[in-house]
Amino acid sequence: MANALPVVYKACAACKHQRRRCDANCELAKYFPAEKADDFEDVYHLYGMQNTLKILKSVDEEERDKTIESLIMEAKMRLEYPVHGHFSVARKLSIEIDKAEKELEFVRRQIQLFRGSDNRAGPSTRREGQPDQP
Repeated sequence: MANALPVVYKACAACKHQRRRCDANCELAKYFPAEKADDFEDVYHLYGMQNTLKILKSVDEEERDKTIESLIMEAKMRLEYPVHGHFSVARKLSIEIDKAEKELEFVRRQIQLFRGSDNRAGPSTRREGQPDQP
Protein backbone atom coordinates (compact mmCIF):
# COMPACT_ATOMS: atom_id res chain seq x y z
CA MET A 1 0.00 0.00 0.00
CA ALA A 2 2.92 2.31 -0.56
CA ASN A 3 1.08 3.83 -3.51
CA ALA A 4 -2.02 4.79 -1.47
CA LEU A 5 -2.79 8.47 -1.72
CA PRO A 6 -3.63 10.43 1.42
CA VAL A 7 -7.25 11.40 1.81
CA VAL A 8 -7.74 15.07 0.98
CA TYR A 9 -10.60 16.89 2.66
CA LYS A 10 -12.12 20.04 1.23
CA ALA A 11 -11.66 22.71 3.85
CA CYS A 12 -14.80 23.60 5.74
CA ALA A 13 -15.79 27.24 6.22
CA ALA A 14 -14.29 27.31 9.73
CA CYS A 15 -10.92 25.93 8.61
CA LYS A 16 -10.85 28.25 5.60
CA HIS A 17 -11.45 31.17 7.92
CA GLN A 18 -8.60 30.08 10.19
CA ARG A 19 -6.40 29.21 7.20
CA ARG A 20 -5.67 25.73 8.41
CA ARG A 21 -5.98 22.27 6.95
CA CYS A 22 -9.33 20.62 7.54
CA ASP A 23 -9.05 16.99 8.60
CA ALA A 24 -11.37 14.21 9.69
CA ASN A 25 -11.28 15.47 13.30
CA CYS A 26 -12.68 18.91 12.49
CA GLU A 27 -15.66 19.45 14.76
CA LEU A 28 -17.29 22.15 12.62
CA ALA A 29 -16.88 20.57 9.17
CA LYS A 30 -20.23 18.78 9.43
CA TYR A 31 -22.10 21.98 10.28
CA PHE A 32 -20.23 24.53 8.17
CA PRO A 33 -19.21 23.03 4.82
CA ALA A 34 -17.39 25.33 2.40
CA GLU A 35 -20.73 26.40 0.84
CA LYS A 36 -21.88 27.85 4.17
CA ALA A 37 -19.01 30.31 4.58
CA ASP A 38 -21.42 33.24 5.07
CA ASP A 39 -23.26 31.43 7.85
CA PHE A 40 -20.00 30.61 9.57
CA GLU A 41 -18.81 34.22 9.31
CA ASP A 42 -22.04 35.44 10.92
CA VAL A 43 -21.77 32.95 13.79
CA TYR A 44 -18.07 33.62 14.22
CA HIS A 45 -18.58 37.39 14.51
CA LEU A 46 -21.32 37.00 17.10
CA TYR A 47 -20.01 34.10 19.21
CA GLY A 48 -16.37 33.53 18.26
CA MET A 49 -14.74 30.18 17.62
CA GLN A 50 -14.24 29.06 21.22
CA ASN A 51 -17.78 29.91 22.34
CA THR A 52 -19.26 28.17 19.31
CA LEU A 53 -17.29 25.03 20.15
CA LYS A 54 -18.28 25.27 23.84
CA ILE A 55 -21.94 25.57 22.92
CA LEU A 56 -21.70 22.57 20.61
CA LYS A 57 -19.95 20.45 23.23
CA SER A 58 -22.52 21.38 25.87
CA VAL A 59 -25.44 19.78 23.99
CA ASP A 60 -26.13 16.16 23.12
CA GLU A 61 -25.04 14.82 19.74
CA GLU A 62 -28.67 14.55 18.54
CA GLU A 63 -29.35 18.22 19.29
CA ARG A 64 -26.29 19.71 17.60
CA ASP A 65 -27.89 20.22 14.19
CA LYS A 66 -30.71 22.22 15.75
CA THR A 67 -28.22 24.10 17.92
CA ILE A 68 -26.22 25.19 14.88
CA GLU A 69 -29.44 26.25 13.13
CA SER A 70 -30.30 28.35 16.17
CA LEU A 71 -26.85 29.93 16.27
CA ILE A 72 -27.04 30.80 12.58
CA MET A 73 -30.53 32.27 12.95
CA GLU A 74 -29.54 34.33 15.99
CA ALA A 75 -26.44 35.62 14.20
CA LYS A 76 -28.48 36.65 11.15
CA MET A 77 -31.02 38.41 13.35
CA ARG A 78 -28.24 40.27 15.15
CA LEU A 79 -26.88 41.48 11.83
CA GLU A 80 -30.27 42.65 10.63
CA TYR A 81 -31.44 44.05 13.98
CA PRO A 82 -28.25 44.93 15.91
CA VAL A 83 -29.91 46.48 18.95
CA HIS A 84 -32.58 43.95 19.96
CA GLY A 85 -31.87 40.97 17.68
CA HIS A 86 -34.65 38.42 17.35
CA PHE A 87 -36.56 39.99 20.23
CA SER A 88 -37.58 42.94 18.03
CA VAL A 89 -39.00 40.56 15.41
CA ALA A 90 -40.85 38.53 18.05
CA ARG A 91 -42.25 41.71 19.60
CA LYS A 92 -43.38 43.04 16.22
CA LEU A 93 -45.12 39.76 15.40
CA SER A 94 -46.74 39.69 18.84
CA ILE A 95 -48.21 43.15 18.25
CA GLU A 96 -49.53 42.06 14.85
CA ILE A 97 -51.15 38.98 16.41
CA ASP A 98 -52.82 41.14 19.07
CA LYS A 99 -54.18 43.47 16.38
CA ALA A 100 -55.49 40.56 14.33
CA GLU A 101 -57.17 39.02 17.40
CA LYS A 102 -58.87 42.33 18.24
CA GLU A 103 -60.04 42.72 14.65
CA LEU A 104 -61.37 39.15 14.66
CA GLU A 105 -63.26 39.80 17.89
CA PHE A 106 -64.77 42.96 16.36
CA VAL A 107 -65.87 41.05 13.24
CA ARG A 108 -67.41 38.30 15.39
CA ARG A 109 -69.38 40.91 17.35
CA GLN A 110 -70.58 42.48 14.10
CA ILE A 111 -71.72 39.09 12.79
CA GLN A 112 -73.49 38.36 16.05
CA LEU A 113 -75.15 41.78 15.93
CA PHE A 114 -76.36 41.30 12.36
CA ARG A 115 -77.61 37.81 13.06
CA GLY A 116 -79.48 39.15 16.07
CA SER A 117 -81.09 41.92 14.02
CA ASP A 118 -82.33 39.34 11.48
CA ASN A 119 -84.07 37.42 14.24
CA ARG A 120 -85.70 40.56 15.66
CA ALA A 121 -87.23 41.53 12.28
CA GLY A 122 -89.75 38.72 12.64
CA PRO A 123 -91.07 36.36 10.02
CA SER A 124 -91.13 37.41 6.41
CA THR A 125 -94.40 38.95 5.15
CA ARG A 126 -93.91 37.42 1.74
CA ARG A 127 -95.97 34.31 1.04
CA GLU A 128 -94.26 31.32 -0.39
CA GLY A 129 -95.13 30.40 -3.94
CA GLN A 130 -96.14 33.94 -4.94
CA PRO A 131 -93.87 35.98 -7.14
CA ASP A 132 -92.60 39.34 -5.92
CA GLN A 133 -94.71 42.25 -7.01
CA PRO A 134 -93.11 45.52 -8.06
